[in-house]
Amino acid sequence: MKPLALFLLLCAGLSAQDQTGTIGPTSDKHPRYIIDDEIFEKDAGKKVDQLAKEGLLKNYSDLAKTAPKSHPVTPLAPVSTRPLSPTELADVLRHSTVALGLRYQEPHSRKWHFMIGATGFAVAPGIISTSLHVMTIDSGMMREAQAVAITEEGRVYPITEILAASDRADTALVSAPGLNLPTLPMRGGVLPGEQVWCMSHPDGFAYMFTSGQVARISRDRYDEKHQPALHVEVTAEYCPGSSGGAVTDAAGNVVAQVSSINNYDGFTSGNGKAVYGIVSARTCTAAEEMLSLTSAGENEPIPMPSPPQHKKSRAPKPQQGEVPAAPPSSKGGKG
Repeated sequence: MKPLALFLLLCAGLSAQDQTGTIGPTSDKHPRYIIDDEIFEKDAGKKVDQLAKEGLLKNYSDLAKTAPKSHPVTPLAPVSTRPLSPTELADVLRHSTVALGLRYQEPHSRKWHFMIGATGFAVAPGIISTSLHVMTIDSGMMREAQAVAITEEGRVYPITEILAASDRADTALVSAPGLNLPTLPMRGGVLPGEQVWCMSHPDGFAYMFTSGQVARISRDRYDEKHQPALHVEVTAEYCPGSSGGAVTDAAGNVVAQVSSINNYDGFTSGNGKAVYGIVSARTCTAAEEMLSLTSAGENEPIPMPSPPQHKKSRAPKPQQGEVPAAPPSSKGGKG
């Protein structure tokens, strides 16, 4: 082979290697954000282990015990009125979205495990909105846990405080000191039929961008002990690991937050015959519920660990799929 041809072939190979980065923000040289989920989670886990050695992580049980009885005003970004293209919106949401990494112990073990378990988004400097069930202990799945916020570049910030919480609506504001991401505005009043988009980390697949529409608006209660909360049902796809993710309109305003998903695969008709089919209820916390946490007010008590109970399945009930009963060994093992 001639030297010039060999040189050109080598350059082409180097160029191809340069375009297959594992994790990286977009740029003129790399117009796409490309992520390797395994490396993203592994690198975050190493940083979390170091934070644990330095004593910088907070246990969930301590966060619940020290949560303030009231919450102050949290200034928000103004509502945006400029629609974005889907590709522009994907970039905007990714820059403001974090993965919530969970360091946890299983119910009968003191060994610590780590996984990408849920989603959150920035609403103010150092403040993240996520689902409250992400920040509480299900004693049937874990004995203790700690959380960190992980940015698209892989930077890790400990979650140090629950600032505001609504158990009724399954939403919370948490503190991640040092985190300074572009913030997302919130908008109430979303209507059925509006197009929506969601950025989340379903089953550990980081920064998944999906779309759909608002299917209905409902007011439901988790159980007889809770007052009803305002919910938004959407057709945008997500699954456990998406909890806490932003559901937005075309301008990037948060109109709802991922809370739960339930699949119904069988019904009984009036004549007693079984009717088969699958219906997915993707229930989100409405922006109005999240906005109430940004105004001065009282916090609802944060659930403390209790023995596992078998509760009646209901659509608004958050699935605790973000933390598995056994250590995850692959994507299929994450709940």
